[in-house]
Amino acid sequence: MLTSDLLRVRRHKGTLKPRYLGDKNKPRLLPVAEGLVNTVTGSVGMSREKVEAALDDVPCGARDRMVQQGLRKLLLDRCDFNIPEGRDPIEVRREVFLKAAAQRRALEAKEIFDRADVLTASGGALGMSPEAIETRLFADLKGAETLEKVKRLYGAELLDRYDVALAQGVLLRAVRVMVALDQEEPGRVRQLFRAARFHGLMHRVRNLGEGKYVVELDGPFSLFSAVQKYGLKLAMFLPAVLRCTRWRLRADVLWGKTKDALTFEVGPEEGLKPYGRAITGVAPELNKLAEGFQKLKSPWKVRENDDIVALPGEVVCVPDLIFENTETGEEVFFEAFGFWSREAVWQRVETIRKGGFPSRIILAAGKHLRVSEEVLDDGDAGELYVYKQTMRPRAILERLEAGS
Repeated sequence: MLTSDLLRVRRHKGTLKPRYLGDKNKPRLLPVAEGLVNTVTGSVGMSREKVEAALDDVPCGARDRMVQQGLRKLLLDRCDFNIPEGRDPIEVRREVFLKAAAQRRALEAKEIFDRADVLTASGGALGMSPEAIETRLFADLKGAETLEKVKRLYGAELLDRYDVALAQGVLLRAVRVMVALDQEEPGRVRQLFRAARFHGLMHRVRNLGEGKYVVELDGPFSLFSAVQKYGLKLAMFLPAVLRCTRWRLRADVLWGKTKDALTFEVGPEEGLKPYGRAITGVAPELNKLAEGFQKLKSPWKVRENDDIVALPGEVVCVPDLIFENTETGEEVFFEAFGFWSREAVWQRVETIRKGGFPSRIILAAGKHLRVSEEVLDDGDAGELYVYKQTMRPRAILERLEAGS
């Protein structure tokens, strides 16, 4: 992601407009992007300090210096830096500093401190050469980390990623985000809803009829905690929106140190291109739950859900999983609430109480949301499963069997 100092945006009549590169500027910047990419990919095995120095030498005009810094940041985010293997630097420093302190105490008035002697003595104590001691002394500093791997992409792809990163940087400061879909292909609609759930975003979906949907998402600045973590998840959701063809996104953002209320809009006309793979599965914790459930000996089987369930009041629900009893054919939906708010859980509970859900459903909510399992009665078409740290397959099976 781009840090706030690298975001190129301008204000205009209460709106916020990122300064996308677009087709006009990309040809001029392509040599810069390719130079950065080639430099990084050719620096595997070098220290971070040397990689940074090599990137400094990539030629770039003064007018594009800020863009270059942004491209550089995105490229370094794709690099894996690690501390070189060897003796623990803390252990090495401890031995060297103790030997240095002892030598200084033993010096006579006119004697000179001998650094080489300290390194030799430390090496003897640790079974290392003086050169190895020198190398490991500060090997855990950031600049000494070694570049081990780079997730390769071409210069043109880096420029495309930069434009998307500008929009993502704005969304990190959003209070609310609205995504409107107009007669979008059903498969893309489902993948968008799935992506919202995969990233654990707090969202509400309304069906306006005639193939029109509105997805309203809470932004990170609407939260009291975990703002940065949630903001990154919202930013990672943007590529799923970009895979649609008939869409428009509008966000209410708080911008700058004074948190000025501004609006941000983006649509297909900006030409932003999605990256990465489309979301095709459920969140990792749900996948782990499903794998654990399959190992239980029971007539119940679990699969990912692709159904869009219409609820009263134009509300749409897309549960995460479907449990099916292979003996009776009964199906039970399962919906988990991750970053979701307590209010969102209560809204779903109220829908179930009113009998608006077409099938039985189990809601899973973390204990931190402070919701009691007793809020739903035996007569309701659903129940609430409150878990402490992780969702347990056995607990789900017990609820499935109890309700059959």
